[in-house]
Amino acid sequence: MQRRALLAGIGLSSIGVGAAFGSGAFTTVSANRTVDLSVTKDDGARIGFTPGNGASSIIGTSTDSSSVEVITVSKSDLNDRAKTVFEDALTVTNNGGSGDPAVDIYIEDESSVPVGAESADVLDLQTATDNNSIVGSTNAVEVSTDGGSQSLDVVVDLRDSSVDGNTFDDIAEITFVANSA
Repeated sequence: MQRRALLAGIGLSSIGVGAAFGSGAFTTVSANRTVDLSVTKDDGARIGFTPGNGASSIIGTSTDSSSVEVITVSKSDLNDRAKTVFEDALTVTNNGGSGDPAVDIYIEDESSVPVGAESADVLDLQTATDNNSIVGSTNAVEVSTDGGSQSLDVVVDLRDSSVDGNTFDDIAEITFVANSA
């Protein structure tokens, strides 16, 4: 009798362990993905954009004849229904001199562009130090003068069922706004 009870107990334990670990449910997964960011350099600009410390392979700089800084994001092999974070991808620097004021920077929040931290938003830029979105004027972060900088993470969130990679492709531009603090 004890042998049958032992075998039944082992069988039930196996079913329980199989149900718990064999369900495929997990909270975190890691995969290598790439995003290409390029910046057009404008040496005379008050605000400068440069590759972040963690972005040596995904961001580059170039000089454009129009002297306008342009950041281009293109995806490569991003998973649908996943959130992908490119840490420290971009650095925004205040090129003002010692007599100039600090600036508050944020991403212009336009309802037609799916950018921000809301569930249906595909692209977000967040501070690398505390992962707070900088989309919208209420989320502005201060960048001190005379070379002060803010590192940003690029977040692509395709977890919402109403968005996919095509939604990401539809983002033609985002606008950085800098106001005196």
